[in-house]
Amino acid sequence: MNYRKLFVAAVVLSFQSLTAFAEDALISADYLQGKWGLDGKEGCPSATAKYVLFRNNGTLEVGRGDQVTRVGFWKITNDNTIVGHTLTAPTHHEDYHPFFRDSYRYEYMSPQVVSTEQDAFSVTIGSDLEKKTVTLTRCP
Repeated sequence: MNYRKLFVAAVVLSFQSLTAFAEDALISADYLQGKWGLDGKEGCPSATAKYVLFRNNGTLEVGRGDQVTRVGFWKITNDNTIVGHTLTAPTHHEDYHPFFRDSYRYEYMSPQVVSTEQDAFSVTIGSDLEKKTVTLTRCP
């Protein structure tokens, strides 16, 4: 009887580790390559939708509609963190950076991937004082 419980526990743990491995395998350069919307799939064709475009050569583009606001480089670490080094155009004004309105701004970012699906993934962004979760949806 104890062997049966031990066997069932081993099978359950094996499936859990395979599921964890499958999630880790999803976050790869191949998985991220393409355009991802921050306003859901229905927002992708919108002229005002926010997006991130991950290219397979390690570059990225961030924008709204057809206006590029940020460009840079990205990579994925072993702990499912997307590391980005970006340069923001002075034409893009963000309220939380009032001193950089008329100059280019370098920014280092490292959002942590917290969940994945086939055509969507969620990351946590922000500092230890204020973190939020953002979901990105693959655009067609």
